[in-house]
Amino acid sequence: MKENEKTSDSPNSESPYIKELQILLGERLSLSDAIREHHGHDESFHASSPPEAVVFAESNEEISKIVRICAKHKKPIITFGTGTSLEGHLAALQGGISLDVSGMNQVLDVNENDLDCRVQAGVTRKQLNQHLRNSGLFFPIDP
Repeated sequence: MKENEKTSDSPNSESPYIKELQILLGERLSLSDAIREHHGHDESFHASSPPEAVVFAESNEEISKIVRICAKHKKPIITFGTGTSLEGHLAALQGGISLDVSGMNQVLDVNENDLDCRVQAGVTRKQLNQHLRNSGLFFPIDP
């Protein structure tokens, strides 16, 4: 266990919804102070407000199960991609979880004729441009 990792003595680990998420995700649920702090802060000037836990999803089906558990317990979900928000929307002001989708980083389909593509939620602009590099297409930064 990492030095900054919370143990099962953590108050969050006793929450019924956290226990359900732990059963579903195992080690892909973190109660680590450092990880929670990172997921509760973005590029804005707002102070960090960490979530109760961070979950790392790997599929749409898994996200559906996570959403069902959180809905059943009326817990908010804050989706986390790369943490570059400028608006402070990553702050977990009402508790809940941070749903990290960075592991869902596959480019699913590119249609060069229509100039569009389908990607998983965790694909970054850099990853997409790397995938597109031989097609003559690119995904620009929003002006």
